[in-house]
Amino acid sequence: MLSTEAQVRYLVQWFQEWSELQRSDFLPILAEKYANRAYVNGIVNSIANVNCQDKPMSLFECRVKLFREWFTQWSSDQKESFLKQISEMDAVFAEKLNSELQNGIPSDNHEANGNEILED
Repeated sequence: MLSTEAQVRYLVQWFQEWSELQRSDFLPILAEKYANRAYVNGIVNSIANVNCQDKPMSLFECRVKLFREWFTQWSSDQKESFLKQISEMDAVFAEKLNSELQNGIPSDNHEANGNEILED
């Protein structure tokens, strides 16, 4: 069995490998864990409903499943360390996550490069 430190390292590495779309799918899952509230949308709902009769899970879905299982075993310091590491890796993701945690509404007023989009 992997140590919790190794689990955090794996998740940080996987996050680094994920596409912007996969990170977007991971955002509500991560927010759910840090805010202790349930989200029901897209990938979150599909992963919750995966069973042996469905088609094989994607590598991304497997990694999210492991995240869900591992996260509950991590100490508060490990959870904060994980959050800090991925926030340093992707500042735009961190901003969206903070907005989600504060408001429950994703921050879509920024382009992928972090520039604010002005609305009329």
